[in-house]
Amino acid sequence: MDTLLDIAQEAGLQPKKVASTAGGEYHCECPHCGGTDRFIIQPRHPMSRCLGRYMCRRCQTKGDTIQFCRDVIGLSWADSLRRCDACHTAHPHKANLKSHTPSMCLHAPPALWQRYATKLLQCSIGEILKHKDVLRLLENRGLPLAAIQNYHIGYVTNPKSRFGCYRPSTRDLGLNEEDQKNTVWIPKGILIPSVEPSGNAVRLKVRRIESPKVNQLPKYVLVKGSMGGMKLLGDRQHQVMAVVESELDACALHYQIHDVAMVVAVGSNLIRPDIVTHRLAKTKPHVVICHDNDEAGVAMLKKWQALFPHAIAHPTPKGKDIGEAVHEGVNLRDWFMSCLPSQHG
Repeated sequence: MDTLLDIAQEAGLQPKKVASTAGGEYHCECPHCGGTDRFIIQPRHPMSRCLGRYMCRRCQTKGDTIQFCRDVIGLSWADSLRRCDACHTAHPHKANLKSHTPSMCLHAPPALWQRYATKLLQCSIGEILKHKDVLRLLENRGLPLAAIQNYHIGYVTNPKSRFGCYRPSTRDLGLNEEDQKNTVWIPKGILIPSVEPSGNAVRLKVRRIESPKVNQLPKYVLVKGSMGGMKLLGDRQHQVMAVVESELDACALHYQIHDVAMVVAVGSNLIRPDIVTHRLAKTKPHVVICHDNDEAGVAMLKKWQALFPHAIAHPTPKGKDIGEAVHEGVNLRDWFMSCLPSQHG
């Protein structure tokens, strides 16, 4: 049986334990209103039908684990019951019998956060040109300098020297009004942004340059306060959607097929599509899942095909993922086009 905490993490949330109330209390961003650290999860709290409850102090949304499964990750009533081993004699209210889609809404970060993130991004874009080893690493996985510049990829060394804070406070970024002493970790590494047409950065993810002393930390870090959801690349009017796991693989693939398909980077094989990605995938005649060649990749494929039965599998013929495939000599455009009907050629 999965707990509410497990399911929240699958949905892309990052709950942090703050107390031992009701067997443990966790706080994180709200998937509905975007409120930071105002979403409360008590995974062991007994409810009438299951264990676990949640509540947002900002938008007042609340419910048990069953409701979370339905509202946030888009499961049916029956699947929600099975997921959390709930009481099978209970029945949903009539209002909840309608078909449901994932409801994780996308909210832009505060203006302060966007200003800081945009300045950091501009600095990192210049910084990456000084690091030939990083440029070589990216080129080996399908991202030559032209692609790096096209997707605004940068390199973070030490934000402190230019912005006065290596770990800016949540107050500096307009986050978390209730506890403004918290700080935001921005690690050293390759900076992969999502940038609005206005030029403002709304999402920052860092691919850490690993150090032997800190291998236990995650390789990819989403900077706190970033807009949630998945990274979408390209023209959303295309009839083809390619789905990959990592942001760097998405950029490499899109660079080769931008005239044919839009590309989605899910960020983690565990995350389900946000409401925008879900709507787009439902309407595309061709959804191609370019999953990694490992157990986690197969799990991602099954999850997407359960949501979108018309989705097809198209892993790379060599290597674990797109980056490794490029390194082994696979032509990304030829490989991808081989799965499409001839009219797309």
